[in-house]
Amino acid sequence: MSNDPSNSDATHRTHPTRRASPHSTVARDLAWVLVVTVAAAACGALLDVSERAYRWTRGVERFQLDELPGTLCVLSVGLAWFAWRRYREARGELNRRRVLEEQAERLLAENRRLANQALQAQEFERRHLARELHDELGQYLNAIALDAARIRDLSAAREPEIHRVSLGLIQSASHVYRQIGGMIRRLRPIGLDEFGLPSALEHCVDGWRERLPEASFSLTIEGDFTGLSDALTITLYRLVQEGLTNVSKFASGSRVEVFMVRAPRERRPGQEDEVIDEIVVTMADDGPGADLAKPRGGLGLIGMRERVEALGGEFHVASKPDGGFLFCARVPAQAGLADEPEPVN
Repeated sequence: MSNDPSNSDATHRTHPTRRASPHSTVARDLAWVLVVTVAAAACGALLDVSERAYRWTRGVERFQLDELPGTLCVLSVGLAWFAWRRYREARGELNRRRVLEEQAERLLAENRRLANQALQAQEFERRHLARELHDELGQYLNAIALDAARIRDLSAAREPEIHRVSLGLIQSASHVYRQIGGMIRRLRPIGLDEFGLPSALEHCVDGWRERLPEASFSLTIEGDFTGLSDALTITLYRLVQEGLTNVSKFASGSRVEVFMVRAPRERRPGQEDEVIDEIVVTMADDGPGADLAKPRGGLGLIGMRERVEALGGEFHVASKPDGGFLFCARVPAQAGLADEPEPVN
């Protein structure tokens, strides 16, 4: 017996699963009603049901029980008409619900598109601001530091007050430069555009290792992450970044495991010939956890969910008090490619 998956796929394509239409179901039920009616008539003719019923009811003629069959016939017709009206109303309600569901799906798709555009605009502004901070303020701060160092060298022996002020100016320029560097890293991840997503994530995790020496971090990345859209790349980075930020707030001494993989997605009916990859990001810690039934004051998880769902993905959270915290995001690897502008040569 062959276990070739191509044969099974061909079998599925040759014999697709078919659902019975409402019209065929109605015709089948009506046929059963007719068959049962004919069978009842045949049994009545063979068993002389009417004659026996007459003999049974002849003794109570004063109650007019012999008119009961006609009354029951009228009742049956009335019940049939009632059922037909309810059926018509049910079909109308189903059609209205189907139309409303289609409208809801269109609105949801439009909402996701708008949310994706908003995130892209936000990241574009962040990238522009980071570039301006680096190119403009960074250069001027370097010039100020160099001039202050020159003043320090010239005034070391002759003007002690100017020498002291120049040292303070150098320290202030260095402090501002470090602050601007931190702002640039928050606005646009270091190495994301130059070295790719895995390197940027490794740099991010290394930074948190320095900030939280009491915590333990593990990062595992599997698969090829080239050719992704900029929106998807920055979303994956922001997920890990926000997750690590939450760890620093609520589980600073825990063991943190970050796992990201790109793998083929489960094939759906009708997509056997189409290769669809998805990216799965999972972060878990063994910290104090949280009660998800209680409302949370922060917007971190909400923002993470909005980012993932804007790209057509899924976002799930699992936690309980003293049971750690885990989130899992699943996003199609092709997300955001259709919305990116074509490069201009």
